[in-house]
Amino acid sequence: MATPGQPMFTRRPGLAARLAFWSVLAISLIVLDSRFSALGWLRAGVVAVFYPVQLVVRAPFDFGGEVSGFLVRHRELQKENALLRDNQKQAAVHFARLNKLQEENEEFRRLLAMRQLSSYSGVPAEILGTPRDPFSQRVELDKGSNAGIEEGQPVVDGMGLVGQVTRVHAFSTEVTLITDRGQAVPAQIQRTGQRVLVFGGGGDMEVRYLPNHTDIQQGDVLVTSGIDRVYPAGLVVARVTRVSRPPDSTYARVSCLPIAGVDKSRLLLVLEKQGMPGQQ
Repeated sequence: MATPGQPMFTRRPGLAARLAFWSVLAISLIVLDSRFSALGWLRAGVVAVFYPVQLVVRAPFDFGGEVSGFLVRHRELQKENALLRDNQKQAAVHFARLNKLQEENEEFRRLLAMRQLSSYSGVPAEILGTPRDPFSQRVELDKGSNAGIEEGQPVVDGMGLVGQVTRVHAFSTEVTLITDRGQAVPAQIQRTGQRVLVFGGGGDMEVRYLPNHTDIQQGDVLVTSGIDRVYPAGLVVARVTRVSRPPDSTYARVSCLPIAGVDKSRLLLVLEKQGMPGQQ
């Protein structure tokens, strides 16, 4: 029951009144804050209170962004690394080709100089390969009887004597190197003019049947003497690397190394065959 003086029914403000009240309050607060910055303390407090919550909420998104960025950067680095490796391989290939072209150019220059200095014409040829036997001192050239090559012709590179043609086919030629054990080259010591006989040693060379008292020294250069009418005179053959004179032997032991690139040159010159004595 209602007490004396208390109204029996109470009326609350309607929705429209409450909307008007809160609207007026909001507008008043906005005006106060914009004109006088009266609510700065409240805003700072709210931000301070909710800042840890904001960090907690943002943490998964920040972590996901970092992981995504790391994966993207990792993929980009992998692509860049692969591109750099491809560029490096291409540069290495170009560099190897350039070195090969430079070597071939140097060989061409030496062959041209050899051809100009020699009074004999020749046929340039390229080495196709070597026999499978590692102890065989032979090479195969890409020119044969089709280019006018015959057995017995001397073969040189830009540095000196390489060998002699021993077998001719229609389109290829077999050359036995001067380092072959079955090869002997009549030569002479360039310093003194003393004639010697140089034999192949399977990789190096040696002078045989040279009397102990002969004037020959380490470093002497041996050149072809031309007396056999096979090799032109003056072709560089070998350089003396060791001289020993055993007291119990009549002959000196002389070791040599070929000066020509018998195991390195790719471009060779097959010189014309020398005539026998009395031939023009």
